[in-house]
Amino acid sequence: MVVISLLVIITGGCSEKEKEKPDNIPVSSVNEKQTEEVLQEEVEVEKVNEQQISSAESILDEIQNIVIPNSEETFIAQQPGLFTADIPYEKETKQVWGNFGLGDYKEELTDKLGVIAAETQEPELIFKALHYYVGSNAYGQVAAELDDFSMDWFEPYLPEPGELEGAKEQETVEPGKAMILLDASSSMLLNVQGKQKMGIAKRATSRFASTIGMSDDVSLVVYGHAGTQNQSDKELSCTTIEEVYPMGPFKAKEFKEAVDGVQAKGWTPIAEAIKFAREHTSDSTGKLTVYIVSDGAETCGGDPIAEAKAFAEESTDRQVNIIGFDVDSKGEQQLKAVAEAGKGEYISAKTIEELDQSITEQWLPSLNEIMSKSNSLLKQWGQLYTEMVDRSNISSRFLYATLNESDRMHEALRSMHSEKWITPEIQEEVQEMIQVKKDKAIEVQDALDARARIRVENERKAIVERVDKWTDRMFELRESQGK
Repeated sequence: MVVISLLVIITGGCSEKEKEKPDNIPVSSVNEKQTEEVLQEEVEVEKVNEQQISSAESILDEIQNIVIPNSEETFIAQQPGLFTADIPYEKETKQVWGNFGLGDYKEELTDKLGVIAAETQEPELIFKALHYYVGSNAYGQVAAELDDFSMDWFEPYLPEPGELEGAKEQETVEPGKAMILLDASSSMLLNVQGKQKMGIAKRATSRFASTIGMSDDVSLVVYGHAGTQNQSDKELSCTTIEEVYPMGPFKAKEFKEAVDGVQAKGWTPIAEAIKFAREHTSDSTGKLTVYIVSDGAETCGGDPIAEAKAFAEESTDRQVNIIGFDVDSKGEQQLKAVAEAGKGEYISAKTIEELDQSITEQWLPSLNEIMSKSNSLLKQWGQLYTEMVDRSNISSRFLYATLNESDRMHEALRSMHSEKWITPEIQEEVQEMIQVKKDKAIEVQDALDARARIRVENERKAIVERVDKWTDRMFELRESQGK
């Protein structure tokens, strides 16, 4: 009975299982389908593994070619890491108190370093991998800023005396007023001797104003700085005349800010500029001189000759002088006529050197004037501190970029070690490499800084030398004239 009961149970169990299966699918077909699915999954896993291996090998090929910076040239040439290329320059070159840290890319970076570690345990390759992913993006820009660094050293204008032979002793005149009319038309954007005319004219104008300002009140009027050279902007450009430095004692800082803010843009309304000078000085008494610095003739249809004549006829103590800078023959004819109508002089300057010497004084400087040029160089002592601070601020960015980069590398190494992808020995070797690079960066920074410092200091010394030579020559001229 027991045997019969067991048979019944077994038979009943088998019947229930058979009922669970669909009648139209054989058991053999189910097994084959499951086997195919498993095999397909294995194939897909193998493909993924092969892709990962291929990707890792491809990245390793790139990493192999990375050059670890050890010189000025190689630091400048370093390419930014994949995760650090977009870090803002100001952030990358700023001193960070504490760890710079990894950004939102930390998890992704760690995964990629895990792939690298699975392919190689060579310390140098791991160090290169860190450059590949988190290398700094700032070395080249800092070096470029240091190469471009300059200092606008104070340089007094050194007027040349006029023709001395047969010259009579000049009468003492009362302090007067001078209006400098600066051409800012679009033609001033052209170059002379590789430098933009507008920049050259600004520098000469500032130096000229500093000389005139020793005895006279000074005003700076600009024209041609509005609109563009397009026909649609002609009316705006031709009617916009502006006094950017009001008539008064010369103040170097304020005058420089005024002249530096001028941008060359449009047409050339010389007549309107002279008219502006006349109308704005109608109540002025005493000596009044207009100095026009221009590179071409009238282009707005005005009559600058008539305006210059009207200005000069206001008083016997009024005249219009013109300094023509790199003017063509046609323009020079008009400007000469304007100066003649204004009872003044036309001075031609074809080169930068001629412009620097073009504002000619018709008297020998007094002893006080000569000495004041040398004494004025004391202003450079204050500039020396400013130069040192500004240059050091740029130079320090090179070091900060290194420190921030090394912080990222150390943290990435710690992640690799915590994941047990590298041994403590490998971590220590790579850390030593990071330190070696940091030390080399300091050497490169010092070299870049020294080169900038020497170059700028040589520019300052050249100014001092020019002033010294001018001073000696003026003393010799005075002595030869028995003064």
